[in-house]
Amino acid sequence: MNKTDSLNKLFGSRSRVAVLQFLLSNEKDRFGVNEIIRNTGVNARLASQELKKLLELGILSSETHGNSLLYSINQNSSLIKPLKEIIVKSDWSEWERPSRIHHLVLTLEAGLKPMKEYYGYCLPYAHLVFNYDNVTWFFQLSEFQSLGKKLIPIYQKNKNQIWEDFERSASTLWSCKDYPSFYRNYLDFWKVAWATEPISFYIDAKLKKGEQIGLTGKSFTDEYEDAIWKLAKKAEKEGIEKIDVGPILKEYFWIRNSYHSVHRLTEEEVKTEIRKKMGKKRPRRKKGANPNSLSKELLTLGKEMILMQDIRKKYMMKAAYYLHEFLKQIGNKYSSKEHKLTPILMTQTLPCEVLDIKKYLPKLKQELELRQRSATITGSLADGIKVYSSQIFFPKGIHRVTKFEIRGNVACGGKAAGRVKIIRRIEDMYKVNHGDIIVAPMTSPDLIPAIRRCVAIVTNFGGITCHAAIVAREFNLPCIVGTNDATERLKDGDLVEVDADYGLVKVLQSEKE
Repeated sequence: MNKTDSLNKLFGSRSRVAVLQFLLSNEKDRFGVNEIIRNTGVNARLASQELKKLLELGILSSETHGNSLLYSINQNSSLIKPLKEIIVKSDWSEWERPSRIHHLVLTLEAGLKPMKEYYGYCLPYAHLVFNYDNVTWFFQLSEFQSLGKKLIPIYQKNKNQIWEDFERSASTLWSCKDYPSFYRNYLDFWKVAWATEPISFYIDAKLKKGEQIGLTGKSFTDEYEDAIWKLAKKAEKEGIEKIDVGPILKEYFWIRNSYHSVHRLTEEEVKTEIRKKMGKKRPRRKKGANPNSLSKELLTLGKEMILMQDIRKKYMMKAAYYLHEFLKQIGNKYSSKEHKLTPILMTQTLPCEVLDIKKYLPKLKQELELRQRSATITGSLADGIKVYSSQIFFPKGIHRVTKFEIRGNVACGGKAAGRVKIIRRIEDMYKVNHGDIIVAPMTSPDLIPAIRRCVAIVTNFGGITCHAAIVAREFNLPCIVGTNDATERLKDGDLVEVDADYGLVKVLQSEKE
């Protein structure tokens, strides 16, 4: 029995739960019967009955205003607090992926004071929970959507300047000679680029179920694929031993990087990809229709946000290499027998610790070892960034619901059946064989080798503009995003059917534990 059914049984009817959810979600306001009917979808007769019962229980209070009777939550009732915890839907959303602390905190810092100075607005409160190599970023979706609405007129008025600043700040990242200059330039880059998230969330909320916005042009992963397919055709004629992959290695050395780690692309990896494509025909890309629910202006804006996100991802992955090198150099410089700051430990630092490392040195190694296991980090404009090493706690108001069915949002339509492979980090990619279904918290470009072998993608988090959605449409893979808990409900070896036309994952056969 799912949560909604349990509530309906507890409170007697679906209509009563609907009325309670609406009034508790707007507990400071008063509403007439007609307003309640309009916002809940409950018919007039049932609405009147439920309001009467809730008044009798003391959960609601009423007062006469003119000829109308207005209803509101009775704040003196002892039932209100527990009812809110049970009924009111949490506004918290989650974003999860493999990550180390330094790189992600650097982007968070850019979204606070620097973004405020640039746009006049900054990111809302952020709550990050690091558990070994994984991070869950909690944020309130309504606040992001509200921020997106505010940013749209600013973006449209200053679009040319914003894109110019975006490209200019990115182009300087490769020429930085030390960490302080990289730090300043990276903040400049992200303070501009952060606008894509809230604007995309706002546009996502306007789309009807099943609608999606495609990327105009080619993504950087598609461009990389083009280059590999071109070399595969050449290798069929001349032989793989005569293929020069040097230009690929120079142009795309960074394509396996992420917030978690860096990996420089090797010649053998490229040639392995070429061999797999030799003698095969490249699948045609599926082009989706433009959504009907958006105005022309919002559709254009959505495409621009997807483009900026794709370019931002490319620059982020490339910058990860230089950031890693700077941190490694600084760690080597200040290491001693007692305080050996390994490259992995340095990725758990905060920017302020690296900028003033001598100040933090005496206890830095011990602190980083604690963070390496777990940490909670919060960020807001008012309080700045706070770090709680070796502690895990979650924002208040989060309620996890166990779902009877695994459902999510359609990112790319189609159907596929196969064995589940849970991919929580890059090292799990080896599990994916041809015909498997990738189930992950989220995907990132470093999972592309595994994505090429799968027949469908299912993720816990993300919207229709996330990486999984974009890549799935490029490779024409059925894809469902935003399931919340697919990685917890499914396990390796489960035989499932992904019906991405309806956003449903059906378990056909469970693997024995």
